[in-house]
Amino acid sequence: MKLPRNILVIFMLSLLLTGCWGAKEIEHMIYVNSVGVDYVNDKVVIYLQMINFSGIAKKESGQSQPQKTYVAKGKGNSFDAAIFHLYSSSPQKIAWSHVKTIVFSEKALKHGVVNEVIDVWDRYYEFRYTVWTMATKEPIEEVFNTPSTAELSVLYSQLNSPLNPYTQSSEIAPLYLYEFIRKWYEEGQTVLLPYLTIVRNWTENKKISPKLKPGGICFLENKQFKGCLARRYLLGLRWVEKKTERTSLEIKEKKSVKAILVMDKIKSSIKPKVTAGKATFAIKISMQANIPELKEHFKEKELEELAAREVKKEIMGTYLKGLELGVDVLGLSEPIYRDMPNAWKKLEEDSKLPLDKSSIASIDVKVKLISGGISKVK
Repeated sequence: MKLPRNILVIFMLSLLLTGCWGAKEIEHMIYVNSVGVDYVNDKVVIYLQMINFSGIAKKESGQSQPQKTYVAKGKGNSFDAAIFHLYSSSPQKIAWSHVKTIVFSEKALKHGVVNEVIDVWDRYYEFRYTVWTMATKEPIEEVFNTPSTAELSVLYSQLNSPLNPYTQSSEIAPLYLYEFIRKWYEEGQTVLLPYLTIVRNWTENKKISPKLKPGGICFLENKQFKGCLARRYLLGLRWVEKKTERTSLEIKEKKSVKAILVMDKIKSSIKPKVTAGKATFAIKISMQANIPELKEHFKEKELEELAAREVKKEIMGTYLKGLELGVDVLGLSEPIYRDMPNAWKKLEEDSKLPLDKSSIASIDVKVKLISGGISKVK
């Protein structure tokens, strides 16, 4: 009698256990890797880049298989409407929890689509804030279809993994979405949104193989698009950027390169001072230098002074170029906004700090040469 009773109890208890009947198999889901946002003919256009994860698994197990990338397109009167337009043609459920990057076109930035995107991102539980945020002047579909190199997955490209190449050559810092949102909503902040370009200086089997490259930065202040600057105008930004790890500096004379230094351990500070209703700033920077290339004989002190002079020149050049757009490229406003709120309230005009050529009172740069070129540096 006990045996049937025990069997009945076990059966009843098993009904209380949860199961996996509602779970979806990996191959039955479409995983979005990157999201692109454009604005065309008064419509929001979205692009979804999706990859085949099974291809990655087979490649890691030693079986070679081409990595496939898929791009889907939807449009609507708003960002969310464009997503639902795309749902109608999807063969399977779309999963958003693996998104790594969101890319805005220049038109989307100009027409204020950012607010719509952030609103939807805040509300849907699958979206994450630790995604890379970028812009582009190129067609987004072309950006998403640009292959990686050496048969690597697009997961390891400038689009989805920008931090790896940045640690080797720090020029334009990548930006997470949570950093973007913080600066988007706060006064006295300038969003430095890196933008991607397509370059064609790589070949594969003697055929041109397009690749992605950080081309510059787009600037947004007080939720308004202000414009973009190319990389060549932004070389001074790396010296005050806290994320900078390693970057090269050319020492030139009459357009001829005399030496190349690799700088690291860069430390910077911006000290504000308010006098007679005007804010001025003292910038201090220190760094170490190595010498990978040296074409002439220099004394150690002379080379350090030449490097410091070049750094000052780059910083001032970038700052003045930013003034042409009306943006605070170097982030001079932040220390006053953070540490001197009373001064900020008196100085700010339309939620911005007035800046001009004389706002930078001094730039003090110290370069310490630590290794390299022993035979040519005295």
